[in-house]
Amino acid sequence: MNSKVIDNNIVYINLSEKKVTYERITCEYRKKYIGGTGINTKILFESEAMYNDALSEKNVLIFGAGAAVGTSLLTGNRSTITAKSPLTDIYGDSNIGGSFPTTMRSVGIDHLVFQGKSENPIYIFIDEKGNVKFEDASDLWGFYTDKTTDILSKRHNNCEISCIGPAGENLIRYASVFMSKTHVAGRMGMGCIMGSKKLKAIVIERKKCEVPMYNREKIRSISKLWIEQSHTSIQFKVMGLSGTLLLMDKYGEAKCLPVENAQRGYDKKCENLSPMVFKKEFETKKVPCKFCTLGCGKAYEIKKGKYKGEKGERIEYGSATSFGPNVGIYDYSDVLHLKLLCDKLGMDTIEVAATIALILECQKRGVLREDITEGRKFQFGNVDDIEYLMHKISDRSGIGDILAEGAYRASKTLKVEKYAFCIKKASTGLHSNQKKAWSLGYITSTRGGDHLKDFPFTSVFSNPLTDSLGTHIFKRKFKGTLSKDKEQGRVVWWHENYKYVIDSLGICLFCMQSITPQGHAFFDEFAEILSALFNIEVTKEDMFYAGERIYQLQNAFNINCGMKLEDYKWPSREKEEDIEDEFIKDSTIEVRDSPGMLPEYFYFRGLSSEGFPTTKRFKELQLDEYIERIKVDDSAITDSFENLLLKVSLNVNLKFMEKLIGRLVYKIVAKKIDKQVALLNQNK
Repeated sequence: MNSKVIDNNIVYINLSEKKVTYERITCEYRKKYIGGTGINTKILFESEAMYNDALSEKNVLIFGAGAAVGTSLLTGNRSTITAKSPLTDIYGDSNIGGSFPTTMRSVGIDHLVFQGKSENPIYIFIDEKGNVKFEDASDLWGFYTDKTTDILSKRHNNCEISCIGPAGENLIRYASVFMSKTHVAGRMGMGCIMGSKKLKAIVIERKKCEVPMYNREKIRSISKLWIEQSHTSIQFKVMGLSGTLLLMDKYGEAKCLPVENAQRGYDKKCENLSPMVFKKEFETKKVPCKFCTLGCGKAYEIKKGKYKGEKGERIEYGSATSFGPNVGIYDYSDVLHLKLLCDKLGMDTIEVAATIALILECQKRGVLREDITEGRKFQFGNVDDIEYLMHKISDRSGIGDILAEGAYRASKTLKVEKYAFCIKKASTGLHSNQKKAWSLGYITSTRGGDHLKDFPFTSVFSNPLTDSLGTHIFKRKFKGTLSKDKEQGRVVWWHENYKYVIDSLGICLFCMQSITPQGHAFFDEFAEILSALFNIEVTKEDMFYAGERIYQLQNAFNINCGMKLEDYKWPSREKEEDIEDEFIKDSTIEVRDSPGMLPEYFYFRGLSSEGFPTTKRFKELQLDEYIERIKVDDSAITDSFENLLLKVSLNVNLKFMEKLIGRLVYKIVAKKIDKQVALLNQNK
């Protein structure tokens, strides 16, 4: 490898033997898997994790910084934490941003791989030269995430910290990992795996340096271009205003919010959780991630009432809807208070709220034994009840021991399965969705029911700009989506591979999808980035191949873990007498069960009709070395990957009129938003 190129390492830390080894990342690794999610997937697949219980010492826990992290590329700050999930028993990961990943890269580390288990609580300290030390964490065990971070910050000065809270220590299956106090890797129980290894925290000493790369000017020019494009992006403008909280209004309009354990898709009281209410009464400032000009993260303070004075950062749609309508709460003071508590305990907001909502509905319907709830009556909308249950879960005491297993397992134990809304054992973040491609993407997600592994940005919010994108990408008329249900498979296939690539580069989905309407942030520019970083020849097709390669290994991992065709389905909400929501009985179910979508998806993935990998696709992707380790079904008639690529475009070249319309629409929307903000500021 050229001496001017990044010379970073995969660092293997054996917690059982207190042993550290290093592996060089080769150019072949980069071209085939890029970094971040991609290399994490390769490492997990090559481990023994899929043959063992997620909480065994055979599972590995991998922190992987994206290939572009720390390079000053726009939003180049994201990493992925990967392991076999204790919640779903299949592939698991969680993507997270902030300064911790950039600090990893600055000390010469791309990936941290934790093997084995420590007998006693420990934390890892890594100095500015990349040296690894094992430190006793007995005095930290039991502390909240914020206190743990504060103690270690004082102890080591000038450092970045990733840690778990009591939930991770007590092996709550959906425990989270925190970085820099307020950044959360929430989903799929990565904090539980960290706790199972008795690993309380990772501390990395900060180092002032530029991450080396082959062609720094090229990276700077692409970053400059993206920033310039963001200045005329509607999505960028809107996301900068209210972040993902804008979805509270959007999904309210679509009547697909989860209200009281998904009994309804909307309640008029949801208007109290409008992003404009948050901005006017609670937001104090923007808190952008490293190298990001978007600033969708917000700092907030509760200024009155019972929780006056509580402060925090980063409230996303998933948390707002989970601690909002899903548990019957419609006041941001209560929502923010519960979110702050959840962060301190170290739990995933989506899963813990879904599990609590399950109990609230079941008790309301009288289908729980009194001894299960210790004679206590829990109610939707009662903050004290929800807080009580959160503490019980974190401590694994009483009913909390059942709920600590997640909604899927809890419903099995309590024999109330029809009230749990899970896909592949993971609770869904939304009530339901009438968008066909996104509905399909929920069930194809390799980590279980999830809205981020697919996120078909050409389809989520239909407008002339996204319709134009879709028409270019899929080479046929696109209005909201492709007209035929069976064509949704290719839409999900393309968007999933897009997401795998940007997660492997370590850049932000929200920022990237915001500038795609300008014809940028597509596979051609991603290839230029990887080439400039490592001095390797990479094409846009190579990048798409990498995305496909990552999916295939994750899917094969899941098949080896026992995943079957029947796992690809939405949970159904039975029509109860007291539920009057026509959205549930009509359009949602039709979309979820629409025939033809999944078969086409399998066709584009080169899978069998049962979702199994095929030898043909593995060979096309140069994954021959893994064929003996996977369960294949070669009975399917599949097209070549090369032929399938001809059906889509990997980059978009906008016509003059399309660009002109985009600029005009931006001016109109921007003017409206500016007036709205000015009015809010006057009324503050």
